[in-house]
Amino acid sequence: MEHGTWNMEHGPEPAPCSLFLVASSRGEAGVWGLVGQERAVAALERALATGRAAHAYLLVGPERVGKHTLALRLAQALNCEGDSPVHGEPACPEPSRRVEPCDRCEPCRRIAAGIHADVQTVTVEEAEEEDERRKGIHVSQIRELERVTALKPFQGRSRVVIIDPADEMNASAQNAFLKTLEEPPPQVVFVLVTADESRLLPTIRSRCRRLELRTPSVADVEATLLERGVDGERARLLARLSAGRIGWALEVAADPSLLERRGESLSQAGALASMTVAQRLDLAERLAQEYRRRPEALLAELEAWRDWWRDVLIVQAGAEDGVANVDRLPDLRRDAARCDQSEVAAFVRALQEARRYLGENAQPRLVMETLLLEAPMESGQ
Repeated sequence: MEHGTWNMEHGPEPAPCSLFLVASSRGEAGVWGLVGQERAVAALERALATGRAAHAYLLVGPERVGKHTLALRLAQALNCEGDSPVHGEPACPEPSRRVEPCDRCEPCRRIAAGIHADVQTVTVEEAEEEDERRKGIHVSQIRELERVTALKPFQGRSRVVIIDPADEMNASAQNAFLKTLEEPPPQVVFVLVTADESRLLPTIRSRCRRLELRTPSVADVEATLLERGVDGERARLLARLSAGRIGWALEVAADPSLLERRGESLSQAGALASMTVAQRLDLAERLAQEYRRRPEALLAELEAWRDWWRDVLIVQAGAEDGVANVDRLPDLRRDAARCDQSEVAAFVRALQEARRYLGENAQPRLVMETLLLEAPMESGQ
């Protein structure tokens, strides 16, 4: 079995940013490979050192700050067979009490490569039909999870199941998973990853040990990029654009074309203010069709729009030093001058709501039409 999309034989490779962090786990990011997450890492190390790891963890925090990476690192630590010293102490005589992954033993390498039999990720399955809406994580996936976790670990000491994003479990899936949490199987650790814990049942949240991951500082992101060989000017720009989302910064540093696509999304965001109602409705239809084919692409587009109009709002408030898209400050000033501040603030909130509605399987075209009709209009239009 592999970690990746829940599939008992095959699954996709881990996200590039996760691999980047896991492979570069020394230095400023620490042994665990996380930037700016010292508190969460310390809590896990204390639990591992005392042999009191929880049967279920809830990793909560903004998108792209390292939640999935931390889940993988925990899986490595639980199954690590390394005999290297830990924190300067003598070699650990009891592998089950290791407080960090060694990165060198066979289990650590297999987990990092996504080929360990006892580490799986349950995630949103791709729609088989082009026009099928995303329906989140299904109850059938949870039933399969129950079957597999009833078995003893095959390769390691612990079976680790990562549910990411956990908030994508639909109501039936959450109710089924709750029963598993109420009577957790032995030698199994569940790790739920979410950027919106409010969408999880309170009874699920109460049965998990909650660890909050915070947004790293821009300075920490820049330092990490410099450590990984990104040149100074580009590292500063990506750190500001990332707004602390270290995963995004690392991914863009590795693939410059992503920054170009983001630029196209920001240009579209700025063009909304001058569009007529008819043009907005036409755009809504096209985006809804795109969502049915590639939901993640539209969610990324909406994220870029949110960042753009939030920057416009910051400029309107007279706090230009706080904008993320520093390379587009003249365009931000243009939109700040031509749009009403209350409309901009309302649209930023509407963008957040639209992402939530899409996650709850609302009709994509209706969501996009409602959203675009709320977009700011330039004064006098």
